[in-house]
Amino acid sequence: MVVLPRAKTYIETLSFKRPREGQISLDAKLPDTFILTDAAPWQSNGGPSRKHPARALPFSLDAELPRDSGRLTRVHILGVFAIFAGKDVEGPGTLGANVQLADVNSIGHRQDLVNGTHYGNAADLTPIRRANGDGSSIETVGRCEVAGVTYRVDMMTIDIPFEAQGRTVRFRDLGSPASFVVFDMYAEFDPARGCPFRAHSGGIALSELGAVMRLCDRSRFARAFDQLDKSLMKCADLDEARGLALTFLAVVTAATLEMEGGRQMHKVQLETARSLDKCKTNEEVLDLIRKRIQQVAPTMFTEPTNPSAALMNRALAIVERNYAKSLTDALIAGELGLSTSHFRFLFRQATGQPFHKYLISVRLEKARQMLLEGHLPVSQVASRVGFAGLSHFSRAFAQRFSVSPTSVRRASA
Repeated sequence: MVVLPRAKTYIETLSFKRPREGQISLDAKLPDTFILTDAAPWQSNGGPSRKHPARALPFSLDAELPRDSGRLTRVHILGVFAIFAGKDVEGPGTLGANVQLADVNSIGHRQDLVNGTHYGNAADLTPIRRANGDGSSIETVGRCEVAGVTYRVDMMTIDIPFEAQGRTVRFRDLGSPASFVVFDMYAEFDPARGCPFRAHSGGIALSELGAVMRLCDRSRFARAFDQLDKSLMKCADLDEARGLALTFLAVVTAATLEMEGGRQMHKVQLETARSLDKCKTNEEVLDLIRKRIQQVAPTMFTEPTNPSAALMNRALAIVERNYAKSLTDALIAGELGLSTSHFRFLFRQATGQPFHKYLISVRLEKARQMLLEGHLPVSQVASRVGFAGLSHFSRAFAQRFSVSPTSVRRASA
């Protein structure tokens, strides 16, 4: 599966209170968008015994989000996950910490961190790269040394739901033996959204569309039309959708007239306005405006790109990171700015199967991988990949792989 990078997002480094001393040498390789701060890291409470010095460390770390930065989409935490988390000290399944998006009196989102899923013995230097299925992932980026011991350094990434709100990212240690080291925290934002065709939106501005037409730049025209598609699907007001479509067409027809288009172009706008009044849904508006543009500027569609491919790659990436959650096609369609019916059509066209069937297939493949690793009982595997009941999981697994999950678990033991 090819997953396109998330477009038009930006990263901001968050500031938080650090100890005055305790600098730890860090050897890590990060993308250019992540800036390492040369400051002492924060370490949480922990330790294998009650008298261990790490038991005097703090439980909570707060980082304030910058204001007016757009919608928070992800939180990235660079650190050691975790010290004192080996099986001889802390058992798998222990709830060791959580990450919260919080306001003064409420929690907008919470991601629990469980030993064996989200973190483990960081003294094991084997690199990891894993999506956990609940909107979080972890990837090894380097190493560091703490008190003479070398530990694995990972980047933990947590997706923030669209509706979640908060001004503070809070890391809370829940008092288990595991001790977490945080070097830096980062917030990933979608820019604040206004009109989809204004220059600051990060897409193709209407002022650029004339030049795109004159240059016959089909690739950028496809991007602009994709903006129109997604914006129309988000319009709650049908008149707003009609107006947006008519404005887009006006720019296209004006550019075509500049290139010595025929006199019939003068009638297109009026005829389209009359036809738009008869449209009853956003999909009908989009279909009509596509036909009119194909009529006015057919050369822009002679070598079409496929703007829906990027949307479907984003949909597949969402499933990969959140397969254990209660995902629905309607939920992902909303995230992509599509109607549910249009998303279902595009998804089936891209994958050859309905969304729910694809989701079950992903869950079963992840379950098989977990069972082959041989660490968890079948019941826990079923729960971790998103099945509500063991019997349903067992039937689906046997139907797909022609062998029971118990048999796979025993063979890997």
